[in-house]
Amino acid sequence: MLSLIYRSEAAEGLPNDEIHDLMRNASRFNAQNEITGCLVYHRCHFIHMLEGEENMVRKLFGRISKDKRHSEIILLNLEENKFRLFSQFSTIYNNFDDVSDQILHKKMLFHQVFHGSEIVKSPGSSKITLWAHVNKLLKKDTKLSFG
Repeated sequence: MLSLIYRSEAAEGLPNDEIHDLMRNASRFNAQNEITGCLVYHRCHFIHMLEGEENMVRKLFGRISKDKRHSEIILLNLEENKFRLFSQFSTIYNNFDDVSDQILHKKMLFHQVFHGSEIVKSPGSSKITLWAHVNKLLKKDTKLSFG
């Protein structure tokens, strides 16, 4: 199983409703293709983790890389793992710019990452990479952070 994490910048002027559609569509597609992961959006930046069968994850990342709704795509982590960090979610997503999403989704997202039973068995670098980059993004423009 392959874990892939990248970050990117949203296209200038990308409307909030399109971001929500993107997140919902990613969740549906991933559920149909046995891909799990996490997609975080905050202040025009995305951080996305994909987990699944290697060929499918690489193929999806290729499609994502060509998507005009974002740019400045930087691969942060690529790792073979025995366990999924998000085994219960096709894609858990959070738009930290939407105040109504912040508290509930933030707690659910990071509870799953840091306290999920499979993670305790084999944390790997994906967990650390995701935590570090999301925390850095949240601290950059706001007082929101976790630890």
